[in-house]
Amino acid sequence: MKKTVMTLMLALSATLAFADGDMKAMHKGVMAEATSGARAELSTEGNMLMVYLTSHHGEAIATKGVVAELTLLNGTEKQAVKLAPSGDNSFMAQGQFKAQAGTKALLKVTLPGKPAEQFRFTLK
Repeated sequence: MKKTVMTLMLALSATLAFADGDMKAMHKGVMAEATSGARAELSTEGNMLMVYLTSHHGEAIATKGVVAELTLLNGTEKQAVKLAPSGDNSFMAQGQFKAQAGTKALLKVTLPGKPAEQFRFTLK
């Protein structure tokens, strides 16, 4: 009986952990998670870069007072982009960016009173 209960508990906890770890892009972008559990989605539609911040559980993280910078890496080319808050939990930058399939991106986000967090992306 103890083995059955223990097996059931392990199976249930594994299922919950898997469901909680699912990162679905809500804005046709790519997802990344920082070591703190905060998540970011990077969307590269048109001549605009958008970043959306959420908690590990999907709650919006406010971007007011937050500093964010995105670095795009294409081989030896490097482009630093300052992002401006744009909405409750998003950042935006407009212009000409070399953001294509295979581009690697490093996002640095500093929330007020907290240490900087980093997110790593590879564009598809």
